[in-house]
Amino acid sequence: MILCVNPNAAIDKTVVVESFRLNEGHRPEQVIARAGGKGCNCARGLRRLGETPVVTGWVGGFAGQFIEAGLHGEGIQTIFVHTALESRTCLAIVDRQSNTVTEINEKGDAIPADKVEELKAWFGANVARYAAVTLSGSLPPGVPAVFYAQLIDLAHAAGVLILLDTSGEALKRGLAARPFLAKPNRKEFAELIGREPATRDEFVQAAAEVAVRYGTWITLSLGADGAVATDGKEVLHAWPPQVVIKSAVGSGDCMLAGITYGLTHSLSFEQALVYGVAAGTANALSLGAGSFTLGEFDDVRARVTLERAQHVSASG
Repeated sequence: MILCVNPNAAIDKTVVVESFRLNEGHRPEQVIARAGGKGCNCARGLRRLGETPVVTGWVGGFAGQFIEAGLHGEGIQTIFVHTALESRTCLAIVDRQSNTVTEINEKGDAIPADKVEELKAWFGANVARYAAVTLSGSLPPGVPAVFYAQLIDLAHAAGVLILLDTSGEALKRGLAARPFLAKPNRKEFAELIGREPATRDEFVQAAAEVAVRYGTWITLSLGADGAVATDGKEVLHAWPPQVVIKSAVGSGDCMLAGITYGLTHSLSFEQALVYGVAAGTANALSLGAGSFTLGEFDDVRARVTLERAQHVSASG
């Protein structure tokens, strides 16, 4: 089993319009509402690949009930800590004509300190039961920025593989605890290092320096350009095939699912990266995160191209 930690679960509502314009009324062609959050999407990807994921985090109110029921309906197990607060709702507006996605994401209410400690205590007591742990998404208000780092320490003590996908201060603190892998996107990585690299090579060099400093793999998700991964000694670039994209929402989460699946099924890191890019690309073929079929995944995976670059010279 793989544990997907989703601290900031939500109802994800996707509305599809033909031509989205500000200050005008719209009648959506399609509306999808489902349990959401990066960890939930990662769990969906794992489920599609045949894994048994378990989602944990905090939920509350009618929205929390919707989130739990929705995941159970998809065959995904949950072990949430319940609060008296209403879980958040996030909105994605998909414009078919311009092929754009506009997201409005609520922050959510502050998690009480005793509920933070409850989840941490449960994690410490149970993490050894899992083959791997993914830590995904933002931390809700009330949860300290060191929370992910604390979970990483607990996973290390139990000898459990742990992968991190977050941003901002939570990413900085989490890296200091040395997860096996961190998966920021371009924007999140630029924020981490405090500058916007001008070229791909500059991105790779900066990623290599961070990888050496924290003793981890840094995997940069690059959207249609796939992903670049480095441990500071070598660089891997996995390129996806060209596909017709319907929605990229959740593709980064499914990439993390594919990598995690590969690493927990005796694949090399190179093969796991290919699995990640294939899952992320297959996800973009349909609306709704984690809705791809195993056949779509296998078709894309067979067409992913892997490049290995020269060793990177990176100082810590």
